[in-house]
Amino acid sequence: MQNWLEFQAVVMAAGKGSRIPEMTATKPKCLLPVGNKPMIYYPLKLLENAGFRDTKIIVADNFLVDIQEEVDQLGLEINLSFVPIQSDKDWGTADSLRHISDNILTDVIVLSCDLITDIDLHQVLNIYRNNNASLVSLYFSPSQDEQCVFTVPGPKSKNKFEKDIIGYDSKTSRLLLMASASDYEETMPISSALLNKCSNLTLCSKLLDSHMYIMKRWLVNYLVKDVDISTLKGELLPFVVKKQLSRHCKNIALNEKCIEDEEDEKPDIFNISKESDIETNIRSMSCFGNTYNFEEIIKCYAFVADSNIGIRANTLYDYCRINKIIHKLNINLGDEKDKISPEAEILSNQFDKETCFVGPNTKIMEKTSIKSSTIGSRCTINPKTRITDCILMNGVTIEERCVLHNCIVCHDAVISAGCELKDCLISGNFKVPSGGKHYNEVLTAMERLMEI
Repeated sequence: MQNWLEFQAVVMAAGKGSRIPEMTATKPKCLLPVGNKPMIYYPLKLLENAGFRDTKIIVADNFLVDIQEEVDQLGLEINLSFVPIQSDKDWGTADSLRHISDNILTDVIVLSCDLITDIDLHQVLNIYRNNNASLVSLYFSPSQDEQCVFTVPGPKSKNKFEKDIIGYDSKTSRLLLMASASDYEETMPISSALLNKCSNLTLCSKLLDSHMYIMKRWLVNYLVKDVDISTLKGELLPFVVKKQLSRHCKNIALNEKCIEDEEDEKPDIFNISKESDIETNIRSMSCFGNTYNFEEIIKCYAFVADSNIGIRANTLYDYCRINKIIHKLNINLGDEKDKISPEAEILSNQFDKETCFVGPNTKIMEKTSIKSSTIGSRCTINPKTRITDCILMNGVTIEERCVLHNCIVCHDAVISAGCELKDCLISGNFKVPSGGKHYNEVLTAMERLMEI
């Protein structure tokens, strides 16, 4: 295990989960179960396995206590520091990083709470160190598990996928272009400066942006000065990547105006990124990057993982997908006791231990059949019930004679006796009346159906 003392880690866990509102109305997204652990467990375990000793977790203040209580029960050895931000402020990731800028003393690695991957983090960090990079962004190639075909609970609809156009040098991994595919129709112009910069330009529209970024400390300084930047992926990264191709002001004659000065008097990113003398001396004595040309001030790189699993569980489709395959991947999970809590009481003899996860203080009665399902903590499943391909979150009660297939039942919901549910999403605290038959529906506590 290696300690990465030159990096500080920050996990973004203050998101409202606006793409899956029926699931996050009463619980923060970071606590939604994946397997039998909250989603935030996976990025924290990734950091711990890579040798990080501490990390900061940015959370919404209204969920601070809930998140602390659940994370404290995960048995992680990494030291955690929770930083609350006001839940009524519509802050982006850049705003949150700016908020803790006084506590960022080194280069920083930023992860999203919904990132689930089996990648070796050392490979990504070494790309950063070897090239003295300003920024490294992690991408995943289309996953091999895409052949996993399933129906998303709720009304039938076509899944819409956001596509980014990523351009990078196939030989050096230099990141040279970031754009949203939705901004272009049939053609996309490419600047001559970019083509001159790279003769091995590879353009991809199917890469998944992991929302994991490794950045120089000076980029945090830039965020402090440019308060108009709200997000990392949508605003800061495209700006920094584009600036690689710009001329540095010091190379322009004094009687010429810098492009930067013409653009609303924005702070000069080149001046902010300038190394101090001591940083230059430290780098010159480092064993990393001795063969690389360090004349360029801003350098961005892409790490494209071809064979690793990488999913961001920020949509209903991807949340369902990771829960469908988590028992096959066994990411950061150990033996059977990690899948089936010792504190759970299972009386059924038709319970499939190979494909199921069960949280603590859950009771599964006799005469029940449960297959390929994730069951949270404090759940009660009564006799004569069949559950297949379902996700039951914490505190769910399933009464007698119920049949559930491919459903998501959110926190503290109640499925009354004699119900038959298929391909449904039941929101938190909702009680399904006795004998109800529902197919491809979203049942909410507002007593109405909502389209996803």
